[in-house]
Amino acid sequence: MAEKKNYDSEFCGNLPLHNINLIQDYGYLIVLDKHTLNIVQVSENLTEITGLAAQDLMNLPLAGFITDSDFRKISDAMAKGITDKIPLMVSWTKSGFQNAYHVLMHVKTEYIILELQKADTKQERTFTDVYQEIKHIALALDAANSIQEVCEIAVHELRKISGFDGVLMYRFDKDWNGTVVAEEKDERLQPYIGQSFPASDVPKQARALYLKNPYRLIPNRDYVQSRLYPVINPLSHAFIDLSACNLRSVPAVHLEYMKNMQIMASMSIRVIKDEQLWGLISCHHITPKYLDYGICSVFEWLSGLISSRVSSILNKEIYDITLSLQQKQVSLIDQVYAKDDIAEGLLGDSEINVVNLFDAGGAAVLLNGRMEVMGNVPDR
Repeated sequence: MAEKKNYDSEFCGNLPLHNINLIQDYGYLIVLDKHTLNIVQVSENLTEITGLAAQDLMNLPLAGFITDSDFRKISDAMAKGITDKIPLMVSWTKSGFQNAYHVLMHVKTEYIILELQKADTKQERTFTDVYQEIKHIALALDAANSIQEVCEIAVHELRKISGFDGVLMYRFDKDWNGTVVAEEKDERLQPYIGQSFPASDVPKQARALYLKNPYRLIPNRDYVQSRLYPVINPLSHAFIDLSACNLRSVPAVHLEYMKNMQIMASMSIRVIKDEQLWGLISCHHITPKYLDYGICSVFEWLSGLISSRVSSILNKEIYDITLSLQQKQVSLIDQVYAKDDIAEGLLGDSEINVVNLFDAGGAAVLLNGRMEVMGNVPDR
């Protein structure tokens, strides 16, 4: 009989997520020649802040749209050797007016990507407020003694700090199926606690992108995609790599998934252990929800704190188990020598025996034609 294939998993796993060549419309994207800092590629929606069509922006110097001091910021950032997600603040000039934009800069081999998101000039939280919130969360995580406690604290605190209608956390098993282990939500949202999801919900390519980018934000499910012009990057002669870009568009299959969940906005944050994706924290909102760069940066920071605490507890559990096994092994060896009989030493004591060592239901020792058994064993 032919092997039955999981076509949903196969389809999702083959989507070219990093070469999608489209962005979400809550920001703008510019690609620069690495040597001249002239514009070689843009998202078509950049016309909103330049007044120029995409084709008319080609080969124009970036210096014509930002201040001299901001231009120097970009040059200085390049000199530092950092390659991805370099945060900057620039003033974008159009018709004599200036607007502040948060910029994430990604330095590639042949070009530079700039992601622009308009800055929120009405900040409700001060730096001190944010610091106190993060410190409170860090202390709560440090006080947690189990993975379940960490998950529940993470879900509660992330919902409180972000205002999302619902937040859930799930962990992956060895086959990348996910199980929801903690949840806090508005009563209007469907509960998912305890439910499991197939690996195809977060396919291999999507998991790989979370290792490059700590979060994925979709502020509005009904966003209008903005294409890159030209389609092929003139420097690399290929689609540009959007792996680390927050603005990267998402496949229609995921937007349909959100529609089925009856949510308009979502944000997913990674949890990492040993450089592997251990789990995800998924935030949901019934209506569109736009987050400023500041709160996204807080989420990125908290992703690291939560990952660190999960790793610490799991590593301690492994250490405790290893130590316990070593102690049992030593006791068992001592018992074998004390009884001067291997079979009796391995099976004879009610507490120290090979069954307990391996957490088994039973065991048999065959030595010199003699059979000794303990616990539940086959008749023959």
